[in-house]
Amino acid sequence: MIFKDFVFNYTSCLTCLLKNKYYTNFIRRLFLLPYKYILSNVRDFFFNKNIDKLDINKDYKSLDDFFKYFDSDKSSSVHGYNKFYSDELKEFKELKIRILEFGIHFGASQAAFSKYFVNSEVIGVDKNPYYKKFFSKNIRSLFCDVSDKNSLKELKNYLKYKVEIIIDDASHIPNHQLKTFVEMFDLLKDDGIYIIEELDIYKTLPEDYNKNLENNESEIRDFLYHVSDKSDLNNKKFEKNLEILEIMKKIKWVKIFRGDYIINKKNVSEIAFIKKK
Repeated sequence: MIFKDFVFNYTSCLTCLLKNKYYTNFIRRLFLLPYKYILSNVRDFFFNKNIDKLDINKDYKSLDDFFKYFDSDKSSSVHGYNKFYSDELKEFKELKIRILEFGIHFGASQAAFSKYFVNSEVIGVDKNPYYKKFFSKNIRSLFCDVSDKNSLKELKNYLKYKVEIIIDDASHIPNHQLKTFVEMFDLLKDDGIYIIEELDIYKTLPEDYNKNLENNESEIRDFLYHVSDKSDLNNKKFEKNLEILEIMKKIKWVKIFRGDYIINKKNVSEIAFIKKK
């Protein structure tokens, strides 16, 4: 992690805690975060894998190969998202692009994307951006709390540039997915792709993903299905959310697919691809 990004991570996290009046956590992280930063750099030096030194592109060709090599759950061995990513992002394969992914989780998918999209810069975003197993000069790790709209705004202001691909693989909580989509869609370049993973996992695991939902519904999922089906959005369900209706005008198409991962005898691998005009 470069020092400039740590300064942002440090100040952004502390600012969010103060705004939300989490004073005890503020005091703890005031001292804990510098320790995490130092420890992260120590791990990079002694334990983590520098993927820039991995000469694997001659042996691994498909995106699924890279997902499996780095043990990402996007692979055909778990969610089966590989086929959708390969098909919908093939136009970006050789281009110089930026990929912004919410949800680091050891950095497996960021490593896979960095090796597959050889001309890319990958920005991983998480509440804990310090713990990962891989690093590269082409991968950055930034802080953001997707439950906090102010945190999302701070991230967007810090980046100061638009990106070709945004992936939401963070909390999978519908309200967080909606906040992230509304705030970050503008950061997407024209003809860019916005992706939301596990769009309906809240139905299968309500104890983790829909504690605060009423009627077991997801506004972001309903919205995307309406756009996908080319339904009339001028109805009472969406009329109060002017932000999401404004975004609708900027969407070229929505494609929703289902992968392969089963929990409690239900498929929880619904994924949406949204193309910006």
